[in-house]
Amino acid sequence: MKWLKLYSVIVICISILVLVLSFFMMDVLPLLYKFYMGYEIASSKMDKLVAYGLEISNELRLYSLLLLVTFSTVYFLKTVKQFVVIFSAFILIHFVFIAEIGNLIIFRRVYLMLLSLPFLWIFFDFFKFNKETYETKITHGFLYLTLLCFVLPGLYLPPFFSGIQGWTTQIDKSQHFAINGVFLVRKDGEEIRFSRAIVSPINFVTRLNSYMLRSHPQKVNELLRFYKGTYIKRYATLAKGSIPSQNILGKLAYPIHNPQGNFDYSAFPPSNIKEIKISTKYYTWEKNFIKEDVMAREVW
Repeated sequence: MKWLKLYSVIVICISILVLVLSFFMMDVLPLLYKFYMGYEIASSKMDKLVAYGLEISNELRLYSLLLLVTFSTVYFLKTVKQFVVIFSAFILIHFVFIAEIGNLIIFRRVYLMLLSLPFLWIFFDFFKFNKETYETKITHGFLYLTLLCFVLPGLYLPPFFSGIQGWTTQIDKSQHFAINGVFLVRKDGEEIRFSRAIVSPINFVTRLNSYMLRSHPQKVNELLRFYKGTYIKRYATLAKGSIPSQNILGKLAYPIHNPQGNFDYSAFPPSNIKEIKISTKYYTWEKNFIKEDVMAREVW
């Protein structure tokens, strides 16, 4: 237990240091800001620093106090068994605090690392390499690596990872925008987009089309004939407003997992379609049509 007591002392010292830091950021820094004696400090920068200190100091105090109480308790434990039982209970309490109160992801990750390292040490202690077969060592090695990935900051599980936030882009509205994809053309000239969900509910919209155009342009019409055959075969389902993967379970089936949903194909029966094509259409931001580039087409 010497290693555990040493680690507890280190974490206790860190916790006390963080408590002092949070006290400075929340109580001392605003006073310095209010009464700083003529120092040339840019007001906007100081405003941001004080605001940031007020924002994170409460979390720093909470985390450091919990760590201080936890590892102070651990310091006085005498056996590993006691440690596992009591520390496991502490972990549950801490997890609730992390999930419900903490907002800054970096604090959550570092905090989890400090809590988990003793478990990592015990894990290594329980599984020794010396009297095991090669296969067992390999198995344990993967277990160690997995545990290490969970312990280190950057854990990809809630509440430490809140999911993909998405992407943003700058749009120049003085330029036109383009819409590309596969389109069904009716005999009267009306068009409708051919949904990728007809072929696969989990693929991205233009992935297969782009690949064929780039790598196998001579086979693009084979792809269009495949789309045509699939549309004809599955039209009865499409006309009812469902995609082929929803044929049996309906709306209870696995949801469409691509950016393109379904469309109303009831007015586009196979007997009334003239052609299928892959094209790019250009529009102004006022939705005025500019031009269309057709990369491939197949007469129906």
